[in-house]
Amino acid sequence: MDLPATLLVEVLEGVAVAAFPAQANSKEDGALIKGIADWLLSCGTQQSSFADWRSAIQANFDKGEEGGQQLANIALAVGFLRQASRENLTVTPTELDAVWDLIYEALAGTLTHRRQFFSASRSAQGFLAVPLCSLVRDGNIDQLFRLHVWLPDGKRGNPDFALHSHQPFAQSWVLAGEGHDHSYKVEPCTADPAGATHAEYAIGWKDSGSKADEEGASYKTHQSYSIVRNTEKLVCLTPLRTSLHTRNMSYTIPAAQVHRTEVTPDVLHATLFFFDSRRGFEKHAPVLGPKDGRSFKQLRDPGGFTPTEIAKLVHSLRKWEASIAEGKQYAKKSELEEALRAFGIALHLCEATDCFPNPPLYRHLTLRELGNMNRRFGRYQQAREDLEAALAIIPPSLRSAETSGELGVVYRHMNLLENAKVAFETQYSTSRELNFERGSCRAVGNLGMVNYQLYQQTGDPSLLELAIRQLEERTESARRLQESVETEFADADTKAHWRSFATTWESIGHARLSLCYASQGKTKEAIASALKSLNHAISLEDPVVIAFSRFFFGRALLLDGQKDEAMSQFNPPGTCTPAMALCKEPSDEHRQYLKELVDAGADMELVDEQGYTALEYAVFNGDAASEALVLEGLRRKLSGHPNIEIELGNLKAGARLRKGYRELFQDKLRPVLLNGDQSDGLRTLRLAYAAALAQDPETRRHFDELKFLPYTEFLEFGRLPRSSDGLATPFLSPAGVESSTKFVIFFSYRWINTDKTSNTPDDSNNTQYRRMISATEAFLKLHPDVDRNTLGLWVDHACVDQDNPMAGVNALPIIIAQCNAVISLVSDDYYSRAWCSVEVMMVQTLRKSYNLHLWYEHVPQDPEGQVVGGTLREGPIGLEIVMAEKFLTFEDDRPKVLFLEKQSKLLG
Repeated sequence: MDLPATLLVEVLEGVAVAAFPAQANSKEDGALIKGIADWLLSCGTQQSSFADWRSAIQANFDKGEEGGQQLANIALAVGFLRQASRENLTVTPTELDAVWDLIYEALAGTLTHRRQFFSASRSAQGFLAVPLCSLVRDGNIDQLFRLHVWLPDGKRGNPDFALHSHQPFAQSWVLAGEGHDHSYKVEPCTADPAGATHAEYAIGWKDSGSKADEEGASYKTHQSYSIVRNTEKLVCLTPLRTSLHTRNMSYTIPAAQVHRTEVTPDVLHATLFFFDSRRGFEKHAPVLGPKDGRSFKQLRDPGGFTPTEIAKLVHSLRKWEASIAEGKQYAKKSELEEALRAFGIALHLCEATDCFPNPPLYRHLTLRELGNMNRRFGRYQQAREDLEAALAIIPPSLRSAETSGELGVVYRHMNLLENAKVAFETQYSTSRELNFERGSCRAVGNLGMVNYQLYQQTGDPSLLELAIRQLEERTESARRLQESVETEFADADTKAHWRSFATTWESIGHARLSLCYASQGKTKEAIASALKSLNHAISLEDPVVIAFSRFFFGRALLLDGQKDEAMSQFNPPGTCTPAMALCKEPSDEHRQYLKELVDAGADMELVDEQGYTALEYAVFNGDAASEALVLEGLRRKLSGHPNIEIELGNLKAGARLRKGYRELFQDKLRPVLLNGDQSDGLRTLRLAYAAALAQDPETRRHFDELKFLPYTEFLEFGRLPRSSDGLATPFLSPAGVESSTKFVIFFSYRWINTDKTSNTPDDSNNTQYRRMISATEAFLKLHPDVDRNTLGLWVDHACVDQDNPMAGVNALPIIIAQCNAVISLVSDDYYSRAWCSVEVMMVQTLRKSYNLHLWYEHVPQDPEGQVVGGTLREGPIGLEIVMAEKFLTFEDDRPKVLFLEKQSKLLG
């Protein structure tokens, strides 16, 4: 969509009105607006894209100027949404991000001009409004563009006057949070005044330019207050529809449509709202209020909130919601490590961001997600701590009841059945009391499973009958929820989200019923119920849910003597197997099921979509009993192998290595990176890594310490050193003394020596050594603040023990994370090499995630790379890399490279 310069000039007029109240408008302000308008007019009939206009504004208006870039950016943001609205075009989430970035930058961003142009006011509906563009014609709104923000401060306006309408057509784009919009049909009640529900009220506005106690029907952009007065016209109200509005959605409200917006008092909800009389205008657009009321005055005092503070609150919640949404998407696909990473970022945002709305509530919600993920990862003690901490933050409520239900699941897996029963009963009773069927559906199914387990312990048949009744209630309730989703007024994504949950709950209910029927010896009913479970699960995207359903179906088939059919369910190729699902969530119950799989001969060597095996999941969760069961399954599979125990030892070692990497980076190093300290962040990271190695001999055995080559000594050496040359020095000496090296460059390069008997990766001309020097000197010219005397280089041949390289290879992603910059010595085949590509993947991820690292390519002057000189340029951040296509000199290195590829994704 191209935007003409004339559109931006027109919008700029309204931006000036919003930015400068008429009575405060100075000659300097007028000159500033004229300068922007003159530049736009000089573009003539030019039509350019949003991105091109953004670049042009940045190029033409210096950040230090008197606000020109701020105001031009607001005009561009408003102009883009106006054009999209009038052309009925959908604004994508990416486009809304770009629009909001301009508005945020203008209101609260990093532009060096710090004058606050715009102002905030409190609406009668309780939200804070920041006008960004206002054009009023003949006392009526022609075009009005505002930022609307309901803060989590409990202020939601006078409920008696929540029902209102707008003279112009309106369109809204949701920035953050969620709100419900209720629309109504209004009819006169002159024939039956007693049956009237409301009266119409006329609205007037006063600004600082009006006379005392003078309110007019002409709209005022900068208001002191508004007042509504009863017209004594009685009306009857009938509800039409309720719509849920969430992040990145857009919706419209016709002119004069009576509606009200409902936002929970403790959450933030923000929208960009556009009133446009060109798309509809009705002069008669009343507010509705009590039949016997007289008038109501709403002061516009924002309560001390400035547009800067408001924008920062919205921006921080948008970032939090983005991380939560990312985590939920990963969780839906059972990519649990990535989900934990995203939720960890969300927790950091609500704990460490200075301007964050209602941190206790959003911390509660984040801890609930983390508890759920840690439970699904089998880390039950951590999940319990997360969920108990979440419950301690907020008072009893529907939210706390949901969290109690999640905690009950954790208790059940920890075999604390009585604790679990209390938690589920709390969730069930609260949900029933508040008519919240989603909560009661989940709770009753979990109560059924607890009673089934108590039946197993006691043999009491009444508990089994109770369990069956409760699980039948679960499946019936889940079916009702799936049907009711279709009648809800919500966007497609929200409907899909709740439909997926209800389908999952029905699937789990049928699976558990199959257990109950099997306990009664009803194998045919058990098979039928488990098949229903599997059919529902297959319609979902969650491989773990499917795997559990496969287990219950296979188990029922096995009990019925259908072993071949059962094995096909136990051993699905290339995806999560029942054994993996059970190892992910170890418990007494699941270990019993895992033993049944081992006894049936299920294949424990299979690999899932994430490249992990059942053994690795068992090791990740530190469950020795599950690990022993999987090893027994592997031992049976490998019977006849000449070195069974050696092979099993290698498999255990690999699994422990992956676990060590995850714990080291996820738990100890990522929190340091997330703090984002530009000046000292990497030094702190190096200290944290050194401390982690010092504290744990097992970690130190698997991961090499950070070492580097002092640049001045590298220059003097005259060629690429080998590790045995002893040139590499550690970041910390054995005595704990920190190295004087402050800045470290990691070199990524090809080993170009084709002589297999040589002990150097360089050729006889020392080409790569000389290119490293050329690249370093070019880097020092670009970054004069880097001191060559405190500069270190990381070069694999010198910094990794070439006689025992595994600890150095294992540590590669963590080493790169501790380096300030990466320089790739590129050549025609550089990006075709697996080792080079995986190093690039790592620095790409780091650059995108933390903004602490630099990446450059050193490009040789000739295509063959034979000339040492070259140019240094920033690495292409959008480069797509597919590791499966990359070349290795030694194919035996493929597992190492694939392992590093997987770990590089977790650096983000």
